[in-house]
Amino acid sequence: MLSGLIAAVRRRSRRDTRFRVHEDRHFDLEATAFLHGIKVSQVEGLLQSRRRQTALSAYIFFGSGWVLFIYWLFEIAITPWASWSIAPVLEFSPFCLFLFLTAFRSALQNYQLRTRRLATAWEYLTTSAQFWPS
Repeated sequence: MLSGLIAAVRRRSRRDTRFRVHEDRHFDLEATAFLHGIKVSQVEGLLQSRRRQTALSAYIFFGSGWVLFIYWLFEIAITPWASWSIAPVLEFSPFCLFLFLTAFRSALQNYQLRTRRLATAWEYLTTSAQFWPS
């Protein structure tokens, strides 16, 4: 009984769970559906669900980044500039950067799901299509 369970776990861990793409970096929905044992319509539904999730997270992180950035600017404005008070103000800035970079990553993933192809960050930034996540 235990050996059967261990064998099942080993078989499952070897299964390829990656998303398949064509040579031109477009998503191969048929191959992905076949590898996961589901229908193409289910893969499309999962893509739509993930697209909504990435759009929501991009807007949440972007908004949080701006709120934190405005708070950071407020702290800089009211904090007296002394040697003991500069470090906490400067240590706060990486959190803003983290939120903006996470928002960008989510927006890039959303763009990839909308166009159904793997795109680079530069392709996303220079696109003439809709830039904002949807």
